[in-house]
Amino acid sequence: MIFSNVDNNNMYVKFFLCSFILSGYILYQYNRLEIESFKMEFQSNINRLYDTIRKITPYYLNTNTVELYKGTYTIDEVSVMVNENSKVKELSLGINLLETEIRKYIGDDYWSIAIIQKSDTNTDSNTAHFKPLRDIHVNLNSDIKYDRNWIDRILINEKISSNYHVLSLCDLKLTEPYVEKISEQKVRSIFYPIYVSKNLTAMFLLDIKDSVFNSWLNEFNTDRFSFLYYINNENPFFTLDDSIDIPCSPIDNILGLSININKIMIWSLLFASVITGGFIFIEKTLRKFIFYCTLDDMTGLYRRDFYEMKLNHLLDKSIIIVDIDKFKSINDKYGHSKGDEVITEVCRRLRQCIRGDDLAIRWGGEEFVIVLSNVSSIDLFNRSEAIRVSVSESPIAGMNVSVSIGAAIGKKSSFKRTLKMADTALYQSKNAGRNKVTVFEG
Repeated sequence: MIFSNVDNNNMYVKFFLCSFILSGYILYQYNRLEIESFKMEFQSNINRLYDTIRKITPYYLNTNTVELYKGTYTIDEVSVMVNENSKVKELSLGINLLETEIRKYIGDDYWSIAIIQKSDTNTDSNTAHFKPLRDIHVNLNSDIKYDRNWIDRILINEKISSNYHVLSLCDLKLTEPYVEKISEQKVRSIFYPIYVSKNLTAMFLLDIKDSVFNSWLNEFNTDRFSFLYYINNENPFFTLDDSIDIPCSPIDNILGLSININKIMIWSLLFASVITGGFIFIEKTLRKFIFYCTLDDMTGLYRRDFYEMKLNHLLDKSIIIVDIDKFKSINDKYGHSKGDEVITEVCRRLRQCIRGDDLAIRWGGEEFVIVLSNVSSIDLFNRSEAIRVSVSESPIAGMNVSVSIGAAIGKKSSFKRTLKMADTALYQSKNAGRNKVTVFEG
């Protein structure tokens, strides 16, 4: 009636495997749903970034100008490079406000902001506002480098039209990632042309670290407990689950999305281990509770008060009653602790002689009842004899101990009637000199 350790271990292994498979399946399906969630969040982030950049146009159009001589100035932490004496827009405040708002979306992946203003007197010259001013900006603005103004070079290099398009779907451009010279920082640039009376007069430039998209994904994974990552041609062993089209970027500038199966495996193992550990704890606690409620602490047999009412409704059962011979004398002569040792060992040997579907019950102090199903009279005698021999064949607690056994087969008889027959058979074994087996067939 009690599971062996092997049975328990097999059950635990099966439970662990089921938990692992179920955890992996749930995590995978959850991540497939999260791909769509991230795509929407990605589009929301980049559109808010684009909309923030577009705010520079009304500010640029309505800001004042100031006369500056050729040179480099720092105004409110914004560097202004003037290539010839000209009127320069006062953009420092707007750039600082724009930087603050842009950092809400890209955080530490911000690299630099620039607004390049065409000279009002010389089309081959320009004024540039930078925050911060980097070595690459100084290098590009050197006399050797600028054979034409910055805006013209950007239009040519990035293939941006200088004409104003009213119905243009993308009024700005996000470049592919590239490595910036001198700093060796991998960045993307966003170009946004500014028009006055449909004439291109300035160019807004935002450089962001190429890691910005990874930062968005990592933050999403942390917040949503998902395992998504970008894949590209450098990851040929992973399948593409979905992709993100980056708006206002080159036609092939697509981010592939996939699910990190390795992480799903690791977390599935962790979940399965925790769930199985909890199951084992609950199962063992429940076993102890059942043992406390239904089993006798000393013998490990079932308690009479738990089963007697249920047994009274049974039919066609065979019963063996085992009684320890002269047990009162053992208690009187050696003490109750020695008597407990005898009972414990007798029951241990008794349990070794019964089958898994037999029901062994401590019926009284030194009396035990075994309820069996589907046995013949010969089988019943042989099994009763095996119990008797196992007890008497070797000393228990340093003394010779024997049992008397009465057994009965209840063919279509109630449990009470069969039990009474077995009790009569037990008294016959006692009267025959003890250490005997008697079997009745009803």
